[in-house]
Amino acid sequence: MSTQAQVAVPDKVSRRFTSVGYGLIGLAVVLGGLGLLLIDAGRTTTYRLDQTVDSSWTVGTLPVVVTLSVLAALAGIAVLVMPDLRFGSVAVGGGAAALVIAALSWTVTPGVGFPIEFVLATTLFLSLPFIFGALSGVVAERSGVINLGIEGQFLTGAFTAALLASVSGNAYVGMLAATISGVCSTLLLAWLATRFQVNQVVTGIILNLLALGLTGFLYERLMRADGSLNQPAGVQKLGDSLGFLPDIPILGPVLFDQNIFVYVALACVFAVSFLLFRTRWGLRTRAVGEHPAAADAAGINVNRLRFWNVTVAGALSGFGGAFFTIANNVSFSKNMTAGLGFVALAVMIVGRWHPFGVLTAALLFGFSSALQRFLNTMPGNPIPTEFLGMLPYIVTLVMVAGFIGRAVAPAADGIPYTPGDK
Repeated sequence: MSTQAQVAVPDKVSRRFTSVGYGLIGLAVVLGGLGLLLIDAGRTTTYRLDQTVDSSWTVGTLPVVVTLSVLAALAGIAVLVMPDLRFGSVAVGGGAAALVIAALSWTVTPGVGFPIEFVLATTLFLSLPFIFGALSGVVAERSGVINLGIEGQFLTGAFTAALLASVSGNAYVGMLAATISGVCSTLLLAWLATRFQVNQVVTGIILNLLALGLTGFLYERLMRADGSLNQPAGVQKLGDSLGFLPDIPILGPVLFDQNIFVYVALACVFAVSFLLFRTRWGLRTRAVGEHPAAADAAGINVNRLRFWNVTVAGALSGFGGAFFTIANNVSFSKNMTAGLGFVALAVMIVGRWHPFGVLTAALLFGFSSALQRFLNTMPGNPIPTEFLGMLPYIVTLVMVAGFIGRAVAPAADGIPYTPGDK
């Protein structure tokens, strides 16, 4: 690599962080300035622990908004002074968090109280479909196949989970059925992508439409005709079996008073990360996703590995589909996934095709959804309900627009491979 090429990437990262730094400073100045002009000096904001202990803190809204705005501005200045990738990411995250907390302190109705434990626990729970869907995308795209059919896999998983859990009266049967349906729904994508080398984007879109139509048809013919087929057994939280752990302030409700889906999701994050970066399978998977010709020369059957990896990806997203029915203990309804499969793809991109990056990005999107739920029920909410409904999707656009330039997909992602190609 030439010296100019070596310098180009750091320069590009530096310019991007410079823009973000100025953006942080600008937002901090605007928020702090508006706070000084519009917030009454006597206004207060209350934060409370709402699930473990009866405790709350009331602080002046204006000092909090001004102080956090100053901290956000300092974070922006730090990014400008030291636009290093690792330090810059931490500074940007800290500055953004300061702005979000400042805006929340201003938004929360005085006297109502911001329920810290509820929002944090709900954040982790609502991040689950993003975790499963994005991990599915990671496994497939690290292999060189674009899995645009996550939305359809969610739908088929949700439908089969509700149907089989209702018939059997057992939630775990429904979860297993959702996993199998996810595998079945990706078999066609895997076969067409590896055997016939069709356009993977078009195939994914068609499979999404097929899942939407098929689940809608079966819902009308089966579940509408017999309501007992749409009463899935749910899963309970595990807090009662964990002793004193759920009673630990903040940490207890977030980590120790959740249902089994949360622990499966966290286990999948660690497992996929270990398998991708610490095993022979992971090395081969990354090889066929980056340079399939070199992997072929080393004796790896590229298309066979891609085929089976895509089916594994389908198992992850199919299980994630069970979240919409069994984890939430609700009946199936048409198009109930509401486009979250596509949001999961955005989570994968923001997470840079890395399992732990996916977890971080999913928590961000889960937080936006949890915040939407709280604000929708808060007395005196000043934000229109319609805008709150758009909040998770606005976050999607902002995050993808901010990170897509630095997120680099696997080199052979979406490119069919014929054995013997160079």
